[in-house]
Amino acid sequence: MKRLTVLNSLVAFCLLMVAATGLGQSINGRIVGTITDPNGAVVPNATVNTINEGTGAKRSVKADESGFYVIPELPVGFYTVEIAGSSFAPFTRKNVKVDVGGETRVDVGLTAQGVSATIDITTDSSLIKTDGSTLSEVISSRQVDSLPLNGRDFRRLTTLTPGAAPRSQRGSLGSFTVNGQREKNNIFLIDGVDNNDSFRNQPSFNQGGVTGAPATLFPVDALGEFSLQTQGAAEYGRNSGAVVNIVVKSGTNDFHGTAYTFIRNDNFDARNFFEQRRNEFRNGNFGGVLGGPIWKNRTFFFTGYEGQREFVNSPFIVRVPSAADIAAARAFNTANGRPENALGTTLLGLFPTANLGAATGNNYAFAAPNLNNSDNFLVKVDHRFSDNFNMSGRYLYGKGTQNFPLTSGNGSPLPEYQTVVPTKIQLFGLNFSQTISRRSLTKPVFPTIVLSRPLHRSTRILTHHLWAW
Repeated sequence: MKRLTVLNSLVAFCLLMVAATGLGQSINGRIVGTITDPNGAVVPNATVNTINEGTGAKRSVKADESGFYVIPELPVGFYTVEIAGSSFAPFTRKNVKVDVGGETRVDVGLTAQGVSATIDITTDSSLIKTDGSTLSEVISSRQVDSLPLNGRDFRRLTTLTPGAAPRSQRGSLGSFTVNGQREKNNIFLIDGVDNNDSFRNQPSFNQGGVTGAPATLFPVDALGEFSLQTQGAAEYGRNSGAVVNIVVKSGTNDFHGTAYTFIRNDNFDARNFFEQRRNEFRNGNFGGVLGGPIWKNRTFFFTGYEGQREFVNSPFIVRVPSAADIAAARAFNTANGRPENALGTTLLGLFPTANLGAATGNNYAFAAPNLNNSDNFLVKVDHRFSDNFNMSGRYLYGKGTQNFPLTSGNGSPLPEYQTVVPTKIQLFGLNFSQTISRRSLTKPVFPTIVLSRPLHRSTRILTHHLWAW
């Protein structure tokens, strides 16, 4: 009997901890508010319904004795809020936006019975957030779709947030710092799943290769929105920098999709002033997304693909041994009785022939080829078991191949000494969300990251498994 009591206590403690952690990291948002009557007095026990305008999912709660209500763990999107209280007219507010990790306040003043009210929201007027100390900015899908995005790297949009800046003023290919923190202090999440390479402390997807160019790309058209917290909440932990919380788009009751291609070509460019001729440049991004219902009002899918094919010739000017240099060296050796070394003769044959004719300084101009190809794919499935129990799973895959010259003092930039960097990223996450009551919920998360990147021809494999309640 004593053992049974101890076991029951342990189970109860575990369940309590599960419910408590429901307030932790979240990829969803919530709607809160206070309900009052025409005189400003609170209206207790009013019924509040929220309906997802994309999937039809409905949640219902009752306000407490002080007229306050909260509807937690609402997936990102637009909602219709319906409120009904005894002896009062029903109230409806449409197009209420719920942001990732955010709190949307809908305070309502009910009117006398017989006078109904319906309000359509077209803009968010809440400029000051009074419900928390977190400083954050949400970059919406409209901004992602409308703003120019060189390289199709969503990280470049982080500089729209005050305090965020490129890592280098000369350009940083998407890397950024926030409020003076180091770049490696930032935290990256995809649907609440850890997207951090623990070895480099950088994002797994969109992580820069040898020259900083992303080796894989998160499909931009699959990005619903992302939140950049410049002053993050304590629930995230891990690093002291900004928190980038990305939400993958979800399917709805209607089918939606896009197909696209972006082309950059040297045929459209002018010659670089320092080049003898216009160097070859090819950069193409292409792909598409598709989302819709599997089982209407219950199960939805969303999938996307983005490919990149980039070929660029980078101009360089270096000094190579000229015919005059070799002749002078041989004459010096002969005058001093030194025989010519066979190995030295072989090495001299590996150098290209000078093409600038300069007696001093750099005498050889050339273009080193750069290759940056990647294929990136994702699929997401959402299922609603009931109004209070939901599941969401996603799988992301990225494979890239980069070929760049050695620069920045690391070695010769000649094409014969280039660096080859293959990269493969796999990210899987499964989220469950169950609302037990107005103040408690469970959110088990099962994420896995597998990163494989041979660097400078030496293989490195990093596997990161995380189990969090």
